[in-house]
This record gives sequence, structure tokens and C-alpha cells, in this order.
Amino acid sequence: MTKGSGPTLGVALMEYNNLTADYGRFSPTDRVGLGSDCIGSIECPASWAFDTVYAVASGGGPRETLAGADSAVQGVTQAVHRLEGEADLVIANCGFFWCGWKLLRGSNETPVLLSGLDFLDLALSATSGPIGVLTFSKPCVEALLRDHDGIRRMRIVGFSDLPSWKAIEEPDCFESGGWTEKSLRDEFVTRLESELSDGSLKNVRALVIECVAMPKWRSDIRKLTNVPIFDLMSITKALLA
Repeated sequence: MTKGSGPTLGVALMEYNNLTADYGRFSPTDRVGLGSDCIGSIECPASWAFDTVYAVASGGGPRETLAGADSAVQGVTQAVHRLEGEADLVIANCGFFWCGWKLLRGSNETPVLLSGLDFLDLALSATSGPIGVLTFSKPCVEALLRDHDGIRRMRIVGFSDLPSWKAIEEPDCFESGGWTEKSLRDEFVTRLESELSDGSLKNVRALVIECVAMPKWRSDIRKLTNVPIFDLMSITKALLA
């Protein structure tokens, strides 16, 4: 397919076992990309109102990316560089690809947003109060951000200990099961409601969403809180609109 007249979004993909290729270009009419047909997810071309081009971050599987391993850093950096000439903006489909800035920063010519964590400084500067960080893994994001100047104002909530969320950490999770989109959403909403009502998020003044599986439930989040929400998917859509 040739590039259309509108903007094109490039997406660096985590290396899951269900992917059918390491590169592909799609239009908004395509329900299936390189592996996901769930509209609302970053991986689904039909989630976007413009053309998309995807490249897999080789070596950046779930466990490697969560750990910030060198293979994930190198994989997402290579994927971003592969996409730069094809896209007007490049993003990644896992917030923990934020680790890629170790190699990527200063080397990209096309605008790049690797993670919702890229909006941390904006959220922290927009309020003097605490901010919430919604993440797949609390321990992993704490390790990733331990040297961040604003860490003391962050209230980090993870979900990887919940049954469905734990299941998607496996690279073959699309075949092995143990989760559904509904079970992920139900577990997410239940924990978030508890944390906002009487937990660590009770007094936060903004929310930053690391995990890219969560923005598709933005309407559910909004029913629970009216604080500003910073997430990669919404800001990407606004930038390319």
C-alpha cells in the first residue's frame, strides 16, 4: 500500500509470539494489523483515523522490556529508526519502551513518543500536588523512575499481580489464554476505583498512564475521577488530527 495524503503514524511493537511479520503498513479500514484485531488497542490499524506502519522491536519481548534489558533498548531503537522515514510521528506499544531513550535520545529526526511516561514532567509541572501513575508493574516502574526528580510526588499503582494482567506478561499469552479484554477491564476498573476512593490515588491531581492497554478505558476512568489524564493514545490522536 502506498502512503496516503494524510499523516502516518509509526508504531514500534513489543515482540509477542502472535505477530505475523516484523513490518507492515495499514489503513484505518484494516481491522487486523500484525497481530491484534481489538479495536481500541494501539496494535489495531482500525483504532486510528490515519495510516499506520508497524515495526517489531526485535529482542523486546514482554519480560525483556519490563526489565529494561539491553535487547529491548536496542530493539525499540532499531524499530524507531526503521519507521522514521515512513511516519510523521513514531510511538511504541509498551510504556516500558521508555527505556529506549538510553540510546535513542538525540538520534531521532522524526518526532517520537515512546511512552505515557514521557508526560511525567508535564503532569508534575501542572500541579504542586501528587500525581498518579497507572502502570502494568509497580516494581518495574519504580525501578525505572527511581532517579526521577519527581518520584516523591508520584503515587504508583500496578496491576500485574491480578490474574488476567499476570497472564499477559507471557510472550505466548494470545495462545495460552487466562485473560480476556473483559477480564482485564473488570480487574482494572475494580482496583482503580478502590485506589481513587480510599487508596494511594485518593488525593492525586493528575493521572499519567504508562500502560498502553488502559487508554481504551478512558471513559471508565473519567467516571471515577475528573483530574487531568495524560496518556499516549489520546495525545497521539490529537497531534495527528
